[in-house]
Parts: sequence; C-alpha cells; structure tokens
Amino acid sequence: MNRKNLLLISLTAIVLIAIYSIGGYIMREPERLPVYNPADLNPELVDSSLRRVGRNFKTGSFSVVNHLGDTITEKSVEGKIRVVNFFFTTCPSICIDMTRELKRVQDEFKGDARLILMSHTVMPEVDSIPVLRHYAEINGIDPSIWWLVRADEGEIQRLARKVYFAVKDGYGEADDHGFIHTENVVIVDTQGRLRGFYDGTDAEDIQRLIHHIKILMKDDTPRY
Repeated sequence: MNRKNLLLISLTAIVLIAIYSIGGYIMREPERLPVYNPADLNPELVDSSLRRVGRNFKTGSFSVVNHLGDTITEKSVEGKIRVVNFFFTTCPSICIDMTRELKRVQDEFKGDARLILMSHTVMPEVDSIPVLRHYAEINGIDPSIWWLVRADEGEIQRLARKVYFAVKDGYGEADDHGFIHTENVVIVDTQGRLRGFYDGTDAEDIQRLIHHIKILMKDDTPRY
C-alpha cells in the first residue's frame, strides 16, 4: 500500500472517529435535570393565573386517598421522588398503555423507598376505594411503590391543571372529564419541583423517564 492510500485511510478514520465522538456527545443524556416552572412550559398546559411564575414553583400541599384507604398528603411523600399521572379504571385506550408502561417503572425500582408512583383517578364517582384496589390487584400494582389515588372533583382538577400541568388549560371545561385522556406523566423531585414530562404510552419515553429517575436519585441539584 503506497503512502498516498495510507494517508487517505488514516484521514478517513480520523474523520469517522470525530463524527462518532461528536454524535455521542450530542446524544448523551444530561447528568442533571432542569427545574421547570410554569413560565417554562407550553402555555397551553398552564392555567392562565400561573403563566408568569418563572421561579420557585413547587407542587405544594394536597390531600388524596390511596387504594389502601390511607390519606396521602405532601407529608406522606417527603423525601421521595414522585411519578404522577391521571387515569380511570374503565378507560379502554391510553390508560391501559400507561399502566403497562408504568409497570416497567415499578419493576425497575421495586423495593426502593425513594420513589412513589401516584396515579390519580379522574372519575372518583366511579373509582371507589374497592374499585381501585381491585384494579391494582389485577394489574399487579405493588402498593409499596405505587398508589392509585382519588380525591373530589375539584381537587383533581386543581392537581391536573395547576400543580402538575398535565392537561391543556381550558380543555374540555364543558365536559365533566375533559382531560381524562391525557397521556402526560410528570416527575417531581424530593423538594416538590417539576423535573420532567413524558408520554406515558410511549415505551422509549418511559425508558427516558427511568433514566431520569436514576439521575435524580444520584443528584437532586437543578441545572440552570
């Protein structure tokens, strides 16, 4: 092989290595997650009263009852990372997919007391405690890491629209349950700050969620 061909091969190899390295750097996930405030989000997801809030937003106080009959408040989740979504037990479509995908999260972190999954029913008049308990049993939901929770309609609306921003502002207000088909899943850190939003029906996005949970477990410091 002459020197010209050898030089050409060497240059090609250098270029390929550089492209691979740059691509890997671009595709690498962040080692710290951003902190989201209402002003950072799609305005369609934010209640109009909160759209100018650009710092120090936290999920604050709440009160729900889980499928074991226990009252759950912000005190119950102190020191825990929360994964939150909205569903109802008779949903024939996306709720089934979300439950399947969140089972993967449960199985990945089973036995880890640093994490809690909270699935809020948006049909509390149908999803009583016994109904939620039955749904948990038939879907293999482990109550040590995953709670199905209910509250009155007003509290659920507040949580979905003004706390977790899981549904478009004003969407379906003429409907009793205009937001029941939201696939949004939200991750909240141990300090009550919003750290990520995911499509609960998408396997790749749930894998990203799993990775982000691990990042939060290592370092809960925000990236600004």
